[in-house]
Amino acid sequence: MKKSIFTLSSLLIAGALFSQTLSAQSLTGYDIIKKANEVPEAKTASSTATLTIHSKKGNDRIREVIMKSKDYGDVSKEVIVFTTPKDVSGTGYLMFEYEEDSNGNKKDSDNWLYMPAMKKTRRIASSGSESEGSFMGTDFTYQDMNDRAISKYDYKLLGEESVDGTECYKVECISKAHTEKDPRYISYIGKADFILRKCEFYDRQDTLHRILTCSDFTTIKGYTTATKMKMENVQTGTWSTIESKNIVYDANDIDDSLFTVAALEKGRIR
Repeated sequence: MKKSIFTLSSLLIAGALFSQTLSAQSLTGYDIIKKANEVPEAKTASSTATLTIHSKKGNDRIREVIMKSKDYGDVSKEVIVFTTPKDVSGTGYLMFEYEEDSNGNKKDSDNWLYMPAMKKTRRIASSGSESEGSFMGTDFTYQDMNDRAISKYDYKLLGEESVDGTECYKVECISKAHTEKDPRYISYIGKADFILRKCEFYDRQDTLHRILTCSDFTTIKGYTTATKMKMENVQTGTWSTIESKNIVYDANDIDDSLFTVAALEKGRIR
């Protein structure tokens, strides 16, 4: 299972170093996105992260989360649970992402949000207005958390540009449906490793809406990993960061039962 590079988990936990010798002239925008999507990933991953939500008034809210994921081949499962502060502790989000087949067909993801204060779990749609809503008050959306299927976009290589000293392909991605809140985005993909460095999202008026920046890269077990992400809403002046730590790849102790609604509701994920 190779997730889209635009999902939250695979931005935090990027793929292994994947050098290529092909020149920019030999690659199309689609080729670059496809290669980025095919970068090898760990079969399992776990980490903790600090989530900072910065308001336009300059106030910061700090959240701590646990993240775990496991690749089953035809489906990849991931769970995110908030541990602090007390008012959000135990809130969890469970995602099932399905493999896109050779014909470009892909089953919609399954997503559940558990709110302990309400003692209720609800399904979150993988498309439409609900998916474009804010994830837990951040500048990330539910759609950012899920897979963006390659077949649902048209691609164009706009050129090359450096991002924080890394030479990148600059690829325009336009939704074929044109119904999304941000139907166009520009991805900056590292030329040497095909890992996302930055993404600019444009709204339906084709005005810059949000900017995602991936930074503080490190290598763990051969996997190049962005340990910090920042999503800035340039229209509101707000931003959110996710800084990951305690990252462990390919461990054998992640139990399958953790990726269930029951595990969320019983508070088993720690």
